[in-house]
Amino acid sequence: MSINFDKAKKYIGSCCGNSFIILDCRNINVDKQQKSDFSKKNIIKYNVDSALFIGDVKGFDISIEIFEKDGSESDSCGNGLLLVTYLLGLNKGKVKMKGGSVIIEGNSEKQAILIDIKLSDVKEINSEKNCLFIRVGEPHIIFLVGDFNSFDLIATGEKLQRNYLGGVNVDVIKKIDDLHFLIKTYERGVFNETKSCGTGSLSSYVAISHFYNKMYEYPVEFKSSGGIHLVSKIGDMLKLETLKKFCEIKALD
Repeated sequence: MSINFDKAKKYIGSCCGNSFIILDCRNINVDKQQKSDFSKKNIIKYNVDSALFIGDVKGFDISIEIFEKDGSESDSCGNGLLLVTYLLGLNKGKVKMKGGSVIIEGNSEKQAILIDIKLSDVKEINSEKNCLFIRVGEPHIIFLVGDFNSFDLIATGEKLQRNYLGGVNVDVIKKIDDLHFLIKTYERGVFNETKSCGTGSLSSYVAISHFYNKMYEYPVEFKSSGGIHLVSKIGDMLKLETLKKFCEIKALD
């Protein structure tokens, strides 16, 4: 580990079961190659999904860079943003990521991020029924299914990585009722199913709006094995929120 990383405060934690190692790199000089090398070594060492690096950037409260176990950098991470802002007690502000900026909101019970819906992208996939490509921060392919447990998420996720440069996240969702869905996610870079995915829930909200051709007046709940996300549309923004009880964090020695 470089001397710069020795100076960084380090944490390990999770949001809705999505796990991270976090380094606070504000006021120290660490380049992207060092972050990539650190991630390849320590994501496996600590058995987490991704690595997050907190930094300074003009015009924003903080920046967050997201790296995966293969050393690649991701554009965005909803759970990572929720966890870092929970760690820092940031209940109001603006955060910069590779994929754009987000607004932060929080209170005594909930932590939330808001992202401009104009940054989203929606495409049909060869006219396949109940399947869409959605990009809200990260690229996702969303499958809406009736039989949740028989869908082979791992096999589908592995197969689809070959079709997208840089990989793609894959989500399978099942409707419980109009405002409640189950969700599972295979994450690019992680190369496996994770317990939840924030951008997956955001993308799934956009997808169901297209599947059912309706705008939702109330927040939609997406329940994963790791926790619950609530997603809603507020003006031109999509809001992702979770209860703070789903966030866990501790300092590393």
